[in-house]
Amino acid sequence: MPTRRGGLGTSDVLLLGAAGNSGALIGAELAARGLSVRLAGRRLAPVDDLARALTARGASAQACAVDVDEPDSLSAALAGARVVLNTVGPFTRRAGPVIAACLAAGVPYVDIANEFPAVWGLLDRDGEARERGVVLVTGAGFGPAATETLVLRLVEVMASPPRGVRVASAAGVTRQTEGVTQSIVAALGQGALTYRDGRLVREPLGSGATELTFGGAARPVFPAPVGDLEAARRASGAADVVAYQPDPSTRRSGTDSVAWAEVTGRDGRIRTAELHLGEGVRATAAIAAETTRRVLAGAMPGAWTPGRLFGADLVPDASGARITLDGVPA
Repeated sequence: MPTRRGGLGTSDVLLLGAAGNSGALIGAELAARGLSVRLAGRRLAPVDDLARALTARGASAQACAVDVDEPDSLSAALAGARVVLNTVGPFTRRAGPVIAACLAAGVPYVDIANEFPAVWGLLDRDGEARERGVVLVTGAGFGPAATETLVLRLVEVMASPPRGVRVASAAGVTRQTEGVTQSIVAALGQGALTYRDGRLVREPLGSGATELTFGGAARPVFPAPVGDLEAARRASGAADVVAYQPDPSTRRSGTDSVAWAEVTGRDGRIRTAELHLGEGVRATAAIAAETTRRVLAGAMPGAWTPGRLFGADLVPDASGARITLDGVPA
């Protein structure tokens, strides 16, 4: 039977935000990988129901109530957990205290953030994470892990680091949760962000809007303050980087998700790649769970994106994604 606070003992994973749609799917993916899970949410009843459902299928699951904005509540939930997987957004506002608590307790941390400030902020703590011997991983979801995968694949076949990189993705989802909506709103408030000559440039949202053709469709897109931007820069070493987001007013039906990347070499040669997989939230659940499993299996301390820590095969291994390089299956 699932366990409530007062008898939590130990668990492989403390899953924060387990009551949400993403959290429930991630909980199932973690259990399918044989990991014991402590399901945590602001209210006990929903996570208790999920814990009972997972336990009925043979998983080891616990349930507890936690308020990630309250240090004492968070500290109590952390006790006995081997790694924290955080799905509570907006990450720009709410991830910091969780990361700090993990660093203080020496517990590895994984999240599914794709807001530029949140991804950049975690990666900026690399020195502190190495000093404390703690693994921190951000962006362990469809965005930005899918475009990062493509950039890593393209860079592998180039003779030298590219001069420029452009990435974009379009996640097909069954429904967009309130948490995801809040994260998108928080991110878009940053305006349009790009890297030019190695410098971060901020402009009004909508600047640089264009149309890209990928996934078999022409898509209106605009530069966005998403984690893909920082992940692509670090994966490529390019001085000029743009991460595009589809215009939400032209959202397409269907649940197929696609990512696209283009790199321009110093000789001017352009190469492209695409990644195709299924429903975006389910893909995020698989990527987050597999990233967490690999962290538990052993990883180098520091602050990472999933691809830079585990390589370009992580996303296909986790989700069954199909990749093409210059139109050829890879």
